[in-house]
Amino acid sequence: MPNGKMSCFADTNLIVYTIDPEEPEKRRHAKDFLTQIINRHTLVLSPQSLNECYRVVTERRDLMPRNDARLFVWAWSEFCSARYDPEVTHHAWRIQDRHRFGWWDCVLLASAVIARCDVFLSEDMQHERLVDGLIILNPFKLDLDFQIPLSR
Repeated sequence: MPNGKMSCFADTNLIVYTIDPEEPEKRRHAKDFLTQIINRHTLVLSPQSLNECYRVVTERRDLMPRNDARLFVWAWSEFCSARYDPEVTHHAWRIQDRHRFGWWDCVLLASAVIARCDVFLSEDMQHERLVDGLIILNPFKLDLDFQIPLSR
């Protein structure tokens, strides 16, 4: 993971927004942001991200049929380098006790921290909050031309 570049963990909602027809502005913004991060080879996801994405696009939001959703989610799997194991669970408990986020958010945050990410992109958590050296940024509160710094 550490490569001298700023690693960015994207919350599941950003991936979902890339195909959301009901949120055209967020769709465009999420696509632009994620494209920038992918082009810099700094996007990090976890298996939980992909599983949540599949559930949201097929069940909760019904954005696409299962087979299409499977292809969509699989296309993101190359960025799935964060761990999802008992160490993540243990770290998530510590984050939950200290920061009081919801459980599944704590698990994603723990995966990002253990993967040594610098930035956690999410619209669902407090913008600019620090969690174990990880800064949470809401990409929809940033200027459209905001650039994630290339290196630390």
